[in-house]
Amino acid sequence: MALQIGSNQSRFVAFVATFTAMIAVLDVIPTLPTFYAGIWDSWPFLLSPIIGILLGPYLGALSVGLGSFLGHVIYFRDPTEMLFMLGLPLGAAIAGFVYQHRWKPVFGIYTLMLLGYFVYPVSWGLPLWGIWDILVGFVIVLIYSVVTMRDVWSNSSESYKLLLLVFCSVIALETDILFRVFVLVPGQAYWFFYGWTPINLYYLWLGAGFITPIKVLMATIVTTTLGRQVLRVLETHGEMIPMDKETATPT
Repeated sequence: MALQIGSNQSRFVAFVATFTAMIAVLDVIPTLPTFYAGIWDSWPFLLSPIIGILLGPYLGALSVGLGSFLGHVIYFRDPTEMLFMLGLPLGAAIAGFVYQHRWKPVFGIYTLMLLGYFVYPVSWGLPLWGIWDILVGFVIVLIYSVVTMRDVWSNSSESYKLLLLVFCSVIALETDILFRVFVLVPGQAYWFFYGWTPINLYYLWLGAGFITPIKVLMATIVTTTLGRQVLRVLETHGEMIPMDKETATPT
């Protein structure tokens, strides 16, 4: 776990319950009235990277997943969203891995899903424009992995901490989006659940290149502003969040 909760069980439950409740509340608030499907169905993506950082990859994913599930139960929507919402806790887990410099699961998960997309024949007829931000995200994953392996920056510099938060947010959100794309296209949800044809996907992809980057940008702004302030407060009170795989304690 990232936060040093130790053996205090009541504190453990309080942290998890608080973050789960925050995600649940955000999940029941639609981005637009009557719009309750897809990546813009609700707002928990704004906090999922921060929770992954604070609670670590495993407990962070659990907390975000529980909150999202409760939100979907309270504000019920298309049953297929129960499947797509799994991208949210996966993104929280990735944020935790990135913050702890555990680049192997980050690189492995992202690469496998991206390869799964490209080996599926239907994706060959879809414009790359529709996933340009996912491809940029993969470049960022590569940069992050190389930087982590070579230990380029000092952990104590403020610029490093801010850049790490950017990496956490961008990679986490792009992983969330990539998971949904993976389920939709190689997972064949596009025809199994929705009855779409490849032509329908083609036109959807034309608009996706404009929409999904906005989600990533918003979450990055929240993580680098609110997240950095939370980390400063924790540091002031002696709650140091491990920033490397050697000092982090996996949950």
